[in-house]
Amino acid sequence: MKSSILGIAVSLGLCAALGPLSLKAQTSGTIHAHIPFGFTVGSQSFAAGEYEVRQVTTGVLAIQGADRRSSIMTMTTHADPNATPGHTRLTFNQYGDRYFLSQVSDSDRGWQLPASAVEKELIAQSRAAKPVVLVAGK
Repeated sequence: MKSSILGIAVSLGLCAALGPLSLKAQTSGTIHAHIPFGFTVGSQSFAAGEYEVRQVTTGVLAIQGADRRSSIMTMTTHADPNATPGHTRLTFNQYGDRYFLSQVSDSDRGWQLPASAVEKELIAQSRAAKPVVLVAGK
């Protein structure tokens, strides 16, 4: 358990140190999305607005507001790409009036985000998620 936590901490530290270089090099892979509602990634809440999503390294996505004020890097696992060529999908789990980003996919790749502690608590309370899918441009 301690070694896996240490591994995650080291990975995130490296991403934080090397992230700006990777982000600059991958501008063509940037996903631009207008998200019309507030949402949560991990323990961080984001307001409705314009966002950019980039793959920093394998298994890590950076999500950043267009205003550059709010951002997060999150670990991901593999997910299936979406079946619509040329479109990118952001999938949110909705519980009442709360939205949690759960998956990002384009026609080539897919990323599954882990459920946050708050989302896990909502699931434990037997609340069913309603999937909400937004189509974004690259």
